Amino acid sequence: MQTYLGFSDFSRAAGPEPDTLRQGVYLTIGNFDGVHRGHQALVAAMAQAAHQAGCLAGLVTFDPHPLTVLRPDVPLAALTSTEERACLLAALGLDFVLVLPFSVEVAARPAADFMQELTRHVALRQLWIGPDFALGRAREGNVDRLTVLGAVLGYTVHVVPPFDWHGQPVRSSRIRALLREEGDAVGAAELLGRPYQIWGTVMEGARRGRTLGFPTANLALASAGRLVPAHGVYACWAWRGERSHPAVVNIGVRPTFDNGQPSIEAHLLDFADNLYGETLGLSFMARLRDERRFENVAALAGQIAADADAARRILADPVDATSPPAPFLRGEGRGEMGAFWRELTHTADWAIEVTADALDQLFVHAAAVMYHLQDADPGRPITRARLIQAEADGPAELLVAWLNRLLLGQEIGAEMYTRFAIHAISPRGVLGVAYGYPGAPSHIAIKAVTYHDLRVEETASGWLAQLTFDV
Repeated sequence: MQTYLGFSDFSRAAGPEPDTLRQGVYLTIGNFDGVHRGHQALVAAMAQAAHQAGCLAGLVTFDPHPLTVLRPDVPLAALTSTEERACLLAALGLDFVLVLPFSVEVAARPAADFMQELTRHVALRQLWIGPDFALGRAREGNVDRLTVLGAVLGYTVHVVPPFDWHGQPVRSSRIRALLREEGDAVGAAELLGRPYQIWGTVMEGARRGRTLGFPTANLALASAGRLVPAHGVYACWAWRGERSHPAVVNIGVRPTFDNGQPSIEAHLLDFADNLYGETLGLSFMARLRDERRFENVAALAGQIAADADAARRILADPVDATSPPAPFLRGEGRGEMGAFWRELTHTADWAIEVTADALDQLFVHAAAVMYHLQDADPGRPITRARLIQAEADGPAELLVAWLNRLLLGQEIGAEMYTRFAIHAISPRGVLGVAYGYPGAPSHIAIKAVTYHDLRVEETASGWLAQLTFDV
């Protein structure tokens, strides 16, 4: 996926003749902060439709967020950074993101002027928007107005219905409220489709945690406008690049000591390295309790120990909606027909067939079978997590890339994986997390997933994959 900063950057990429990207484009417009389940459904569907029509899929967004310009008196806490949004959107199959500067002057432009300039640079074929979408001066560019403009400028408008998740609308404002007011990490993750995450730099603090026996990493956020969950104690995964460690995190003012400025302090469990100056990410999995004042330091230390144990238990057993069913995780005999896989006859290496209701589930099922064949132990507590991302030209190539990235992580990290979560996926990209423990195959290690007899297709009943493993 390409990111263009302004129309001039976009035109340079299109080349000198002509100054417009002439390949047909399906486009959506918005901020997409959070890239939540509703955003993902719209972008993934648009990208798939565009590619089937031989067009590119693009997204236009604004920087800064329009509300920070139009309502500077109302603080707006961001759910994602520009980099995080780009990573998620790439996994959803977009070909490009066009970032346009936003100002009071831009807000005052008539919708017709904006769309005329946009179509001078982009060969717009379809505009995908929600029923309440509007742009331009006084929000005049609603669905009806944009449809009329499209008849003149050569594009059609595709209206995407509102997206609900288990009966509740998915909105960035609702996610912000869950995190900021309630610290509801589980509820926010349900609407986001992944745990809420923040990133920052580890700074030196007062070192009180070390004297208590629980050294902490004090996080200075990379962006001052980033949403911080409500004060309290949380079970988190702490990310150092692509690898993550279990952690217990306190957000608050340290009432037992000084009621100082709000801080974010992470104690990484069973971890002793120096983190000062490192970039650290925190994925919020569950809220353990409110922040409160203790009578003395000994009582505080006892509570921190209890919090660490609680976090360790929660993180040792991650739950994801696409995880394999429990009977499989308990382990079936190799070669037996399971709920979603069977071994195929093959002359040398292992070959399997995997089925699933949806594409994300297919990727989880294939990964689970690959580690089942290597005798991964689903009963072992989870103590490691690894970010896995891949891009390819189609679902078959993408599935091979996903599985081979898992094998690479297994090799370089000496890790075995038993749980898998997909955060964003399309036929051209996937972003997910593998959860596991330190270890190695006790039987035979799979070296790679091959392209021999590779088959991935969507059927009337779901998805099917045929895979061959080189052992």
